[in-house]
Amino acid sequence: MDNLATTYQHIADILSFEIPKIELEERLGQPAFNWDAIVVEGSKHLVLPAIYCRLRSKNLLHTLPNELKEYLEELTLLNRKRNLSIIEQVHSISDLFNKLNINHVFLKGSALLISETFDDIAERMVGDIDILVDNKQLDTAFNLLETHGYHPIPQTLGNTFFEHKHLPRLKTDIHISAVELHRKLFVSYNDKDLSSTTVLTKKQLVNKVYIPKNEHLLRHNILNYQINDNGKLYNSISFRSAYDSICLMRHKTMDIDIYEGNIFKTYFNILGLFFYGLDNTIHSKRNFLTSFYLFKLKHIKFYKLWNKFLKFCNFSSILLKRIPYFVANSAYRKALFDDRKRVFDYFMSVLKNK
Repeated sequence: MDNLATTYQHIADILSFEIPKIELEERLGQPAFNWDAIVVEGSKHLVLPAIYCRLRSKNLLHTLPNELKEYLEELTLLNRKRNLSIIEQVHSISDLFNKLNINHVFLKGSALLISETFDDIAERMVGDIDILVDNKQLDTAFNLLETHGYHPIPQTLGNTFFEHKHLPRLKTDIHISAVELHRKLFVSYNDKDLSSTTVLTKKQLVNKVYIPKNEHLLRHNILNYQINDNGKLYNSISFRSAYDSICLMRHKTMDIDIYEGNIFKTYFNILGLFFYGLDNTIHSKRNFLTSFYLFKLKHIKFYKLWNKFLKFCNFSSILLKRIPYFVANSAYRKALFDDRKRVFDYFMSVLKNK
């Protein structure tokens, strides 16, 4: 049975724009090729539609088992329809905000769809629609969406008592996606190139929608995974983030300053383990962290145990920081007691595998 390192390499080669078709066809066409592992990991990384689209673009769909081909085709079709609905929703919100001169930019997946970063919009799986809004206009934007059929989702305790990068999520029965209005891109991490003011000042208008400039799209994609999704903590790869970065660098002209700093080097070092032909301004290097990551992928029991340990340490760090607030704030103590079942369930989830 393939280890994760082997499976990850297969996924990267399918997504890659550099691997020769003949080489890939020979490998994927082997009777013993483990497609089940590709589906399991591709699903975890939210890249199954991208895998299907890349196989189709390389004329390699014939290497898929028939049932899997039909499944991926249907999944991709559904994701394409969903993304078309999301694009329609983005334009609807954009029109609302522009009429009131609300300073904003769409972020992440919705921005990538609008900017036509992918050869096929079905490639990218998108969840919420994230929008960065000028702090002075956040309440106006929030209230505007409420008057147009959106309603806030109940907040968790962390969001209620501690600063968060966005306002409560807004859902609607009219459109397909929830919306998050951001006041900032990170809570405890400072990046001067991605401050709210900088991103909004340098925004670009693409297909009648405001999105960050290309360098900011890439920078945010990297840091969102490394910081917000704890990619740097777990020293791991996200194939959705990796594919976003590769497509951005393939289609857009980028400022090489984007690659400065250890957090970016760490990101590209991990990508360099699996993807060939990265931009020649990126110097992917093997080091202790990359070797350790490969070791974990080849020893899955240790990998799960190590990630559980890291998750527990991260949770303990957050808990220690909140103890003084618990002692000083009676409302927070009461809320914890009233919501003790959810607090307990979250604590138990920390003890499970990531």
